[in-house]
Amino acid sequence: MAMKKQKDIYSKVFNEFVFSDEQIELLHNTLFDMLMDIKRVCEKHDITFLLSGGSMLGAVRHKGFIPWDDDLDIMMLRSEYVKFREAVLSEMTDKYDLVEPLDGKYTNKKPKLFLKNSVFTEVVYAGLPAEYRRVFIDVFIIEDIPASASKRKFIGKIYDFAFHASSFIGDYKYPSPIILEKGKTDEEVRKYYASRRRMGGLLNVFFGMRFYLKICSKLDHAKKETGIVGVPSAISYNREVFEKKLFTDLIEVEFNGEMFKIPSDYDSYLKNLYKDYMKLPPEKDRVIHSCAEFRVNTEV
Repeated sequence: MAMKKQKDIYSKVFNEFVFSDEQIELLHNTLFDMLMDIKRVCEKHDITFLLSGGSMLGAVRHKGFIPWDDDLDIMMLRSEYVKFREAVLSEMTDKYDLVEPLDGKYTNKKPKLFLKNSVFTEVVYAGLPAEYRRVFIDVFIIEDIPASASKRKFIGKIYDFAFHASSFIGDYKYPSPIILEKGKTDEEVRKYYASRRRMGGLLNVFFGMRFYLKICSKLDHAKKETGIVGVPSAISYNREVFEKKLFTDLIEVEFNGEMFKIPSDYDSYLKNLYKDYMKLPPEKDRVIHSCAEFRVNTEV
């Protein structure tokens, strides 16, 4: 099921949806307000969470958001997520919806905390129901995984296949009208999206999207603690594999003037994801998720 990456195709053709400076500032302010709400409830309930991915990189390299970044990521151990989920459902539902894999028509493999009364329509998800097109923070769960590298490799192949299958089915069942329209004038986009949707239609005949997401849910954690953890719901099952102590030996760093936790050995984590992470990437390689619509403080 190897195909070109979506960002390699779409980043070339959806330049009209790149945020203005004013929009990115509003988005950063909105996301940071959400992050502070998370911090307050986690401190109240003694829940440990960490900045993740590009948000951790932003803290280390910029002491805040990467200037062109348009999302915010956190992560936590499974045991902490159980407490976090309870806290959100008991104290934050007036402002937020916590959506998890296998909820309704949700198509992703990680939980998201959605901001009510907001709109955030990424081009690739423009066909999804409105409740999944709101401003969000990704919540990545750090899972216990097998200590055996060969077992991880085997499980990873099945896990990654299952999620790619569910992603193709998502494109088949909830096609983006924006991508379909662009395909009328861009042959590469048309062929690429049509091939994803054909694959999705075929796979949907064999069990459907929930079946494949259930496979991910079954395989994303070991039955017992092994001392090795991963973040399967991020890039892929085996992309982020570390000794568990990396995520328990923590320091605090500045992000937008507030202090947040990251691994004390953040160098190992960031090098694994970004190699020479202190060097700014060339403008053409900066990852931006094309967003067709963004509003806050509005009824969805």
